[in-house]
Amino acid sequence: MAQDYRTRLLIPEAGDPKMRLFTRCGTLIADGFVRVVIGQRGPYIEFDNEQLWRSHLCVRADELYRFNDPHMYYAEYRSNDDTDVKVYWQKKTVDYADYRIGLYYISPFDLVDGDGHELILPLVKEAPRDGRVQVELL
Repeated sequence: MAQDYRTRLLIPEAGDPKMRLFTRCGTLIADGFVRVVIGQRGPYIEFDNEQLWRSHLCVRADELYRFNDPHMYYAEYRSNDDTDVKVYWQKKTVDYADYRIGLYYISPFDLVDGDGHELILPLVKEAPRDGRVQVELL
């Protein structure tokens, strides 16, 4: 099922330099964002180094190699809370999205605004035969 992520976004695709973004546990992740990039693998919010609260992030020991391996397209951070939000730091260009080298990317499904509101409407799957509606956050 093809998704129209642009119509489901609840934040401006062109970015917002003042919007504060948080994990679902309430950890501040960023003060503003550059834009939303929509590629073949879905939407990602783009951040520059000044917007991202890197002090609220960590790198797992088993992911440290990504920072120095020239074959890796990105290095990975995680939020310092129970949500374990994945943050991509782009190292190389890719052909499936307009990611920029040196910038950071987070799925809008993993963050909320300052009031705890979603940043993108969830995917509503077709109702199964028993009449229940399933919601998928990807």
